[in-house]
Formats: sequence, structure tokens, C-alpha cells
Amino acid sequence: MINVSADYLSGSSKLPEGANIFSRKVARSGHISFEGRPYFISKALAGRYIRLVVTEDRLIVDASIPLHKEYQIV
Repeated sequence: MINVSADYLSGSSKLPEGANIFSRKVARSGHISFEGRPYFISKALAGRYIRLVVTEDRLIVDASIPLHKEYQIV
């Protein structure tokens, strides 16, 4: 667990003051567990680690999905 101060930036947006950051690995079922409760995230993220930003009343899932697409140019 990391305690985040208000001046910590994530990309271009500020994290809420006093927020805590956690990391979880998404199960094959697409779920994570946080404080003993299961949360469905996405089967597409199975096996990947995601970041959780936790405030007093919210659990925010912060994930980036790698994407590689190719199209034939006609």
C-alpha cells in the first residue's frame, strides 16, 4: 500500500488527496479480490496486474489494455 499525496500525478490527472494505491492480479475468471470481496473487472485482463486507487468511499480500477491492430490498406 502506498499513501498518495495531492501533488502526485498520474498521467495528466491528479489522484484524490489521501488515496491509497494497490496492485492486484486479475484471475482467469476476470475477478480480483479486495478486502475479502470479489470484484469483476474483465476477462480480457486475466493474468495482468491492475492498479487500484482507493479513497474513503470509492474503489477506482486503473488499467491500461495493450492494443495492437493491423489493417490492410486498400
